[in-house]
Amino acid sequence: MKKAAIGVLGGSFNPPHQGHRALVRHAARRLDLQGMRVLVTPQNPLKEAGDYAPLDKRIEATKKMMRGLPNVQVAPEAELGPVYAVDSIKRLIMRERGTPFVYILGADSFANLHKWHRWRELMHMLPIAVVSRPGYKGEALHSAAGRAFSRCQLPERHATALAHQKAPAWCYIGGLSQPESSSMIREEADPSKSYFESAT
Repeated sequence: MKKAAIGVLGGSFNPPHQGHRALVRHAARRLDLQGMRVLVTPQNPLKEAGDYAPLDKRIEATKKMMRGLPNVQVAPEAELGPVYAVDSIKRLIMRERGTPFVYILGADSFANLHKWHRWRELMHMLPIAVVSRPGYKGEALHSAAGRAFSRCQLPERHATALAHQKAPAWCYIGGLSQPESSSMIREEADPSKSYFESAT
């Protein structure tokens, strides 16, 4: 009997929004996941430090946003070590040996995966699900990572088998059209209050 597959979703969640919640639900359904680890990073190494809410506020807001979703655990990525995804994932895999994990990435993030620290090593650690984002399908599929690991792409119709594939393996998951983003929320937030209040 196969062990229950668990998704891993990382991000700054600055702030969390309904798009994140929709992504978790969509990925769980399409990948046949039995749970999700949501890791809130102190800061994205590829983004400016500037406008980040305190980590504890982002964690609490993320827990609130994910409330009611089954088997979703929210934790600071810092608990697992350095903020680079490759290091956090390595520690998570070591801590929960034998658990089939799938790393969940938005298509916009996968399009830029080649800029990540030790990204090739990350591809070899665990299967990756690339979830659709409006306007990013082409960029994701033809990205440096997509081209480098083109032979490792699983057809979308076999997405439920992804968690049990030996890495490197990845699959594009369509069907999620949620346009909302954290940057959009920050830009449109009511200036009289924190964009965290606007988002949650």
